Amino acid sequence: MTTRREVLQGMIVSIGGASLLTACGGVAQVIPSDAGDLRFFGFEEMDLVSRVSDLIIPRTDTPGALDVNVPGFLDGLMAEWANAETQRDQHRNLRLLRAQLGGDFAELDSSTAESRLAQLDADAFDGRPEQYSAYRSWKGLITNAYFASEEGALLEQQWVAVPGRWDPSVEI
Repeated sequence: MTTRREVLQGMIVSIGGASLLTACGGVAQVIPSDAGDLRFFGFEEMDLVSRVSDLIIPRTDTPGALDVNVPGFLDGLMAEWANAETQRDQHRNLRLLRAQLGGDFAELDSSTAESRLAQLDADAFDGRPEQYSAYRSWKGLITNAYFASEEGALLEQQWVAVPGRWDPSVEI
């Protein structure tokens, strides 16, 4: 059973990490890649990361993940900051993610892709974190990368993590 404290700690780490990357400016600056100049991902991996990023954070009345170049940022992050073990783990996680979503995921129509990703998301956060750690890892990387962008950082300042009443001893 996950406690509220553990959930909030995870949110603080994730939001704080994004804020740190944004606040550090030149110290923690990652140069995003563009689609023609990949440094970490292969083209098939980039297609998968782009599709999943777009479905997790789509464009609405605010910029989406593709609008702020989340896939390019992640490509640059993995190429510049990740050690060899992390790079191997992320390539492995992308292979697992492709297997869980299906090899044809990048070519699916929007509604089918959305429903397949929604089912994976429901399964991944339904008490089986080990089986779906690849998806959970990439979802965290995508959201952190989004909030590390200038547009995402502005949205983060307006976001309220726990709206309403706070009860510190509620089991989740």
